Amino acid sequence: MICTEIRELFVDYLEGLLSEKQKLQFELHLKTCCDCKNEFYQIDMINQRLTSAAKKISIISIENAVFDKIICKQNERLKQAERFNRGLKIMRKIMKNRITKFAVAAVILIVVILSLNIFEKTVPTAFGIERVIEAYNNIRYLHVKEYRANRQEPWEFWIKSNEQGNIDKARYYLPETEDGPKLITWTPEKAEIWFKKKNSHLIFQSIKIEKWMKTLIEQSQPKLVMEKLLEKQKAGIIDVNTITPANKQEPAVIHVTYKIIPKQELYFINQATNLISSIELYDDNSSEPFSLREFYEYNVPIDDKMFTLKDEIPENVTVVDQLNQLIGIPQGDMTDEDAAKETVRQFFQALIDKDYKKAGLIYAGISEEKAKERFAKLNVTAIISIGTPVPLPECGLHSFRVACEVEIVGADGQKKIWKPYGPATRSGDDEMHPDRWIIHGGI
Repeated sequence: MICTEIRELFVDYLEGLLSEKQKLQFELHLKTCCDCKNEFYQIDMINQRLTSAAKKISIISIENAVFDKIICKQNERLKQAERFNRGLKIMRKIMKNRITKFAVAAVILIVVILSLNIFEKTVPTAFGIERVIEAYNNIRYLHVKEYRANRQEPWEFWIKSNEQGNIDKARYYLPETEDGPKLITWTPEKAEIWFKKKNSHLIFQSIKIEKWMKTLIEQSQPKLVMEKLLEKQKAGIIDVNTITPANKQEPAVIHVTYKIIPKQELYFINQATNLISSIELYDDNSSEPFSLREFYEYNVPIDDKMFTLKDEIPENVTVVDQLNQLIGIPQGDMTDEDAAKETVRQFFQALIDKDYKKAGLIYAGISEEKAKERFAKLNVTAIISIGTPVPLPECGLHSFRVACEVEIVGADGQKKIWKPYGPATRSGDDEMHPDRWIIHGGI
C-alpha cells in the first residue's frame, strides 16, 4: 500500500474494522514509513485521551458543537469545488463514529482556530428554527436548484405563493428523466408537460401529479421545511444543533440528526437575512450528500409567462389534451382483458373508417390532424385477428400488449397482412376518468 491509502485506513484500524490481511499490510507499512507512523501516533494519542475523558464527563454537547463547526467550514470549502466530488472524504468518514469524530474534530478545530480564527468559542443558542420560519413570512417568490449525485444537471424550480402563503403557480425543469427532458408548469386549474425528446405537449388535470408537485414544492419551501423540523424536534424525533460563526459573512448551520433512522440534514443560513442558502441531505450513514438544494432570488418577481408553455413549445409539437376532451373508451362491465381487446378493435376500426378524431382520442388523446398524419399511411382495410392480452406490468398495473393482425394496402396497391409490435393498452391515464382505456404505444 502507498502512503495515501494507509492514511485513509487510520480510522478503520483504530476501530478494528480492517481485515487480517489489511491489518498486516498496515502494520508493515508503519514499520518502514516514519511519516505515516508519526502521523498515526499523534491521532492515536489524541483519540486515547479523548476516549478516556469521555468516560468521565458528558461530551455530547461539545461533540455536536465541534462537529457543527467543522461541518460548517468544511461545506464552505466544498461548495467552492464541484458539488459532488467531495475532497474531504476521510473527515466525513471519521464523523460517523462518536468518539473518533470528536477526537479528529478537536484536532481540526485547533487548526481552524489557529489559522482562521473565525468561530466563536461558545455556541450561541439564540439562533434557531423559529427565526428562519419568521424570516419567510413575506417570501412570495422562490427559485430553487436541486443537485443529485446521479444527475449531470440540476432539477430547477420556480415557485410563486399568494398572500396567504399557499402555492399559486409553479414551474419545473427536469433535464434528466426516463422520458428525457421535461418542462412542467402547474396551477390549481391545470398542469402542462412538454416532453422535449418526444416533442409532445400534455395538458391535463391530475391528482397524482398535483400531489407530487406539492411534495416537491414543500421540499423546496424553506418555511415549510423548517415548520416540519420544529414539529419533529418537539416530538423527540430529531436532535437539532446550531452554530453561528462570529464572522457574519459565514453561514450559520442547523444540523439535524434523526434518532431512529440513519439520516442527517445540514441547513446553511444567511446570517444577514435568516434565509436558507442551501440544504444538504444524507442517509444510510453516507459520507456524501444524496441531495443538495440551493436557493436563489428570494422575492425577485417571476413573470407570469414563466408559468405557461404557450410561447415556448414548437409549432409541430404533438398536443395531447386530456383536460378538454374525454379520451379512450369506457371499460363498463368488461374485464381488463376484454377492455384491452376492445380498445384495439375500436382503434383499428376507426382507422378503417378513416375516423381519425376517434383514433386520436383512443391513442392517448392526440389531435385528429396528428392521428391522420401518423396513421393514414397505414391504409388499414380489415381486422384479421386480435389475440389474447399479455400483461405489461412495467407500463402500469392495468397495462397489456395485445397481439393482432390487420390487412393493409401497400403503396403498390397490394394487400398485405401486418402484425404491429403492440399495440400496448392501459387504463388510468386520465385520472379524472380512470376507467377509460387508451393505446399508449406499440404501433
